[in-house]
Amino acid sequence: MKIFFPLVLFSVCALSCNLMNDVTLYDREVAIPDPIASFPYHDIYTDAHLTDIKGLKNATCKQVFFDTENSYSGQDHLHIQWDQNNGCKYMGIIFPWANFKGKNLEAIVDHAAIEFMIRVDQGTFTKLPMFFAMLDYGGKQCNSKINYLGIEGGIIDSEWRRIQIPLKSFNYQKKSVNLANIKELRLEFQQSGDVHIDEMKIVAYKDDYQVTPTSFVTTYEKHPIQIGHGKEYWWGINASYSDNFHFISDVKTWRGREALSVDIQMPEDKSWNQIGFAVSSWNRMDISSMYSTSALRFSIKASEVPKVQIMLVSYSGDVRRIQKVVNESNILSREDDMFDVLMPLKSFQKYGDFDWSSFKEIRLKVLETSTFEMGSFSLVEFRGNPLKPNQWKGL
Repeated sequence: MKIFFPLVLFSVCALSCNLMNDVTLYDREVAIPDPIASFPYHDIYTDAHLTDIKGLKNATCKQVFFDTENSYSGQDHLHIQWDQNNGCKYMGIIFPWANFKGKNLEAIVDHAAIEFMIRVDQGTFTKLPMFFAMLDYGGKQCNSKINYLGIEGGIIDSEWRRIQIPLKSFNYQKKSVNLANIKELRLEFQQSGDVHIDEMKIVAYKDDYQVTPTSFVTTYEKHPIQIGHGKEYWWGINASYSDNFHFISDVKTWRGREALSVDIQMPEDKSWNQIGFAVSSWNRMDISSMYSTSALRFSIKASEVPKVQIMLVSYSGDVRRIQKVVNESNILSREDDMFDVLMPLKSFQKYGDFDWSSFKEIRLKVLETSTFEMGSFSLVEFRGNPLKPNQWKGL
């Protein structure tokens, strides 16, 4: 009996130990809260009876309606008409946004956007003369506007289209706006327009072209640099909505390089007269060590040189856009209606303030009625007078 009891006790203890699971202090996972999901003020505008809006008083230059026909969702939507030619110095409306409560956007600024639905009664547009402004309780204001890349389908027309404006696109740092205490959102208008707006709110936003100062920088130190290749890196070319621009594949003329056929008729095509492309697959292109001896070179096939504005865009810096219109001094040669165009980077105004270590894209804007082809974009060496590029013999 004395031997039997210890054996039973040992067996029970051994069995109990085998049934126990190993538990460590760190087995329990703690969920990290989603800052956007936990943000309490998502809705900016839904319906008239649910959303307060200031600045609704109609005037000769601005009229605001709560339209109940063909709303995207809910009972109504905003219909705004404006015309600055009628004498108003300021045209805008104010969204109190959570009844003017102070809103802290610091945790979501890099990962959220203002999203809304928009349509027009007639025509097609890639941009509108209106912009958004956020104000803090210190009276400081930062602005942003609709960007082509944030438009669903690339155009604004009679169908409801989704627009996203990233919070980080507001120039809050330059204007020293306190993102921890935002008071209101304003929609301000310029020139003239007529739009329908519905369902404005804060949503999660992922930047398809997001870059970092390390992994997504391509540094160049020698010429030439071939750019403009890859149709997927162009924007503003959409045959479903406009035949103003389309890609061509004339191997004899363009030797397999990306080239475009352009047909612009003014003024009816003024709303779709701009295209652009990433210079380095939406990465940052760093040419800071060689921009002063570089020029943009491309070819134009036409009976005469069209009036085209070239804009260079950077990801960062105080001056993010510099531009220049092609003129006769940029024409190197002409042969069988083929023009060789050279634009020294130092010939662009404010080139010295441009961040050449963060070169993003090139935009092309046609300023007059014209039909032509263009292609073979590159950055080449140039050491001549930037104001007289066609006199340099170094090419």
